[in-house]
Amino acid sequence: MTALEDYAPGAILRVAFCSEANFSSWADPRGVELEISRIMYPAPRTQADELAGGIFHYGNRYFLQCIESPREAVEAIYQRNCDDARHKNTELLAAAPITRRMFPGNTMNYVSMRGQLLELLGRHDIGEFNPYRITPEILDEFLQMYAETHR
Repeated sequence: MTALEDYAPGAILRVAFCSEANFSSWADPRGVELEISRIMYPAPRTQADELAGGIFHYGNRYFLQCIESPREAVEAIYQRNCDDARHKNTELLAAAPITRRMFPGNTMNYVSMRGQLLELLGRHDIGEFNPYRITPEILDEFLQMYAETHR
């Protein structure tokens, strides 16, 4: 049973999860940036990827991902992340049904916004990017900032 099974099949969900980079055992000696660019390089698309839209941020060896899609696609993407050797300690931060999507399907964009994100975290007494400390309220503020910046 997954945490997402509480939602109806086909329900459109906004889900946020985080993980820690697990590059130390196999990363390219030229640096972690190359590994991040490999993750960003278009991989073979699955039906779940085509249905999903979202954003992700990477910093301090952590990933934060926010995706929107029907429940089954979100579950598939979340499980793929859990099973990916490049990630460890994957944790679901938030899940909620939505009536209106923020991200179009078939998109997954890297979001830098480092300065704005650090400022937001600082207002919540979090001194550095650590998505395991992000609450649903902080996540909502981050998504509002993203929406205002990317209109």
